[in-house]
Amino acid sequence: PPCPQYLSRNMVQDVRREHFSFSPRMPVGDFYEERDTPEGVQWVKLSPEEIPGRIQAITGKRGRPRNAEKAKPKEPPATKRGRGRPPKLRMVDLLSKTDARLLKRLEAQEVLSEEDKLKMSKIKKKMRRKAKNKQKQEAKAPRAKEAKKKSKAKEKKGKPEKGKDKARPKEKKGKGPRKADKGLLAQRRLEERQRQQLILEEMKKPTEDMCLGDHQPLPAFSRIPGLVLPSRAFSDCLTVVEFLQSYGKAALCDPGLPPYCQSLKILGEKVSEISLNRDTVSEVLRCFLTAHGAGAELCEGLRTKPFQALPPERKAAILVFLVNELNSSALIISEIDKTLESMSNYRKNKWIIEGRLRRLKVALAKKTGRPESEITGLEDGRRRRSSRLTEDMGLDMEEEEETRGRRSRREEEADTSASSVPELERQIEKLAKRQMFFRKKLLHSSQTLRAASLGQDRFRRRYWVLPHLGGIFVEGAE
Repeated sequence: PPCPQYLSRNMVQDVRREHFSFSPRMPVGDFYEERDTPEGVQWVKLSPEEIPGRIQAITGKRGRPRNAEKAKPKEPPATKRGRGRPPKLRMVDLLSKTDARLLKRLEAQEVLSEEDKLKMSKIKKKMRRKAKNKQKQEAKAPRAKEAKKKSKAKEKKGKPEKGKDKARPKEKKGKGPRKADKGLLAQRRLEERQRQQLILEEMKKPTEDMCLGDHQPLPAFSRIPGLVLPSRAFSDCLTVVEFLQSYGKAALCDPGLPPYCQSLKILGEKVSEISLNRDTVSEVLRCFLTAHGAGAELCEGLRTKPFQALPPERKAAILVFLVNELNSSALIISEIDKTLESMSNYRKNKWIIEGRLRRLKVALAKKTGRPESEITGLEDGRRRRSSRLTEDMGLDMEEEEETRGRRSRREEEADTSASSVPELERQIEKLAKRQMFFRKKLLHSSQTLRAASLGQDRFRRRYWVLPHLGGIFVEGAE
C-alpha cells in the first residue's frame, strides 16, 4: 500500500506502518460484556485481545480468527522444477473460474447465511466429484500406455504381412484434400450464383433518367386532340370513368347520409324521401357534400346554382369527391375483397399449372431428346392459335382445375412416365391453354383494382396505363 511509501518519503517518525489496518472487518469502537462481579452484574469493557474471541463466539464461524495486524509472511521463491513427477493439483484448480471466485468470496465472509452455506456445500461437492474423476483418469493413463506399447510391438512383428495395407492410409490421407477441394468449389459456385443474382436484381431495378450515360431526347408529346378541359379537371374525369367501369353497378346504390342530416327540410320532407330528378339532385348533392365534410367552395356553389349550371372544373371536383367517398363505403370494400380473393385463387391455379407444365416439358425433352426451348416455342405458337377458345372454356377450366388439384403428385408422375410422345404434346397444349386463361383472368382482376403507373421521366411526368380507356396517358407539365 502507498502508506509506508508516503511515511518514508516525508520522514514521518511518530506514525509507523503498525498504526494502520487495511482490514475491512476491523473492530471499531469499544466493546462491553455483561459479567457477574462481587458487586453484582456489571458491564465490563473488553480488552483488544478479547474482542476477536467474543466476535467469533457470537457469529459461530469456525476456524482461527484472522489477525489483520499481523503481516502476511513472504512466500518462498518458486524453484524451477525439473523433469519428473508433475506438481500436484490443488482442489480449487479443478473448479471453473466462476465457481472458484464464488468459493473464495464465501470463505472470506465471516457470517454466512443459509443460502450461502448451501452454495458452498454444492461447490465443495462438485470439487470432490471432479477430484475423483481426475484420479480415475490418472489411474487409467498407465493402462492406456501399456496397451499402446503392446499394439506397437504387434505392428512391428507383422510388418511383412501388412505390405498391402500400407497403401490404404495413403489413400485415406488423399481423401481429405479432395473433400476440402470439393467444399471450396461448392462455396465458389454458391458465391458466383449469389453474385449473378445480385447483378440480375440490379439490372431489373429502374434506373434514374438523370443517371443514364447516354441521354436520348424524349419525344414531344402533343395534347389530346379536341381537349378543352384543364389538366386537373380532365384527370378527375378519367378517375370517374375508371371507377364507373370497375364498380359502376355496386356504386349505383344509395350511399346514405348521417342521422343528423335526415331532419325535415323547408317543405316538410326528409332528404331520404325526396325523389331524385334533374331538379332535386342539386340540393340532395349539397346535403351529401356538407355531411361528409366537403370544401365550402363546392357546397356554396350548389346553394345558389344547380349542378348542371356549374363550370366543368367544379363538376369534376364534385364527382371525384363522390368517388372517393364511395371507395370507402362497405359495398365497394366488399367488392374489393372479392376481387382479391379471386386473384389469390387464380394465382394459385396458375402456379399449379406452371408446375405441371414444367414437369411435362422435362418428360417430353427426355423422351424426344429435344431441348426445352424448342418445346416452349411450339407451345407459344399453339397458344396464339388457341387463344380465342380459352375465353369460352373459362368456367369449365376452373371446375376441372379444382378436381385436378386433388390428385397427388405421384399419380401425375406415374401417368407422365407411362404416356407417349403425342399424348405428352396434347397435355402440354391443353395446359398452355389453361395457363393463358388464368393469366388473362389475373390481369383483368388486377386492372379492376387499380391503374398501373409506369414511372416518371426526367421532367417528373408520370406515365399511366388505364385499363378501361386504352393507351398510355402522360401527365402534363402543369
